[in-house]
Amino acid sequence: MTEVTGVKGVKGMDGVSDMSGVRDVLVVAPHPDDDVIGCGGSIAKHVRDGARVTVVIVIGRERSALDDEVSDAEFAAETDASAKALGVHRVVRFEEPSRDFRLTREVHLDLVRVLREVRPQVVYLPHDNDDDVEHRMVHQLATEALWMAQSSFFQEAGAEPMPAPRLVLGYEVWAPMARFQYAEEIGGQIDAKVEAMRCYRSQLRHAAWDEGIRGLARYRGAVSAGSGYAEVFQVLGLTGPAPVPGASPGSGAGVGRD
Repeated sequence: MTEVTGVKGVKGMDGVSDMSGVRDVLVVAPHPDDDVIGCGGSIAKHVRDGARVTVVIVIGRERSALDDEVSDAEFAAETDASAKALGVHRVVRFEEPSRDFRLTREVHLDLVRVLREVRPQVVYLPHDNDDDVEHRMVHQLATEALWMAQSSFFQEAGAEPMPAPRLVLGYEVWAPMARFQYAEEIGGQIDAKVEAMRCYRSQLRHAAWDEGIRGLARYRGAVSAGSGYAEVFQVLGLTGPAPVPGASPGSGAGVGRD
């Protein structure tokens, strides 16, 4: 068993980390399908364990010559089908403009409003150095909105301030992380993750994302545990009950749930 370097209480690949009692999970995705690529297996695992998962998609669709014949309604149907494949409870679309996206007060308050409504115990967002400027902007948006949602200010966002999430995790999409602090075994969910990606038929015209996410998960499983499939994460916040300590430090960690 390997303890995460610098993050007390987050453990490794033998089912030690504590996700018990997680009722609500919030995933913040810059674009449609980023949630599937970054943490689709973990989403399906939370659903299996009885949690409600809400996905917020911040930025709307950007057309390309490869999928221009796909209507907006058809693309929205792809998103809905993908969410259904993972068991997502609710999808919230902000439809912010691609390439003209700005970190405005309005979009901050939109996310604060959802956070205060959902009151998640676990939050997923892009890691802080993903190789896409809009992913990094959404990372900043989400971390700032998390602070705002917990404060006694911003009453215009409604509801009472939310308690701090138990765990905040950064996922990888465009840039695999050189270092990670937590990994989740997803062998039982890899087929659902790939199927959810295949629902985005228009996106598979750009690249073989279904093959890519399976390959990355297999590599992460090999690195984390020697075999299997896994998703890895940057630990951005840890406030909940910690697993039993006592293992030696390491550069990566393994999985929390069987």
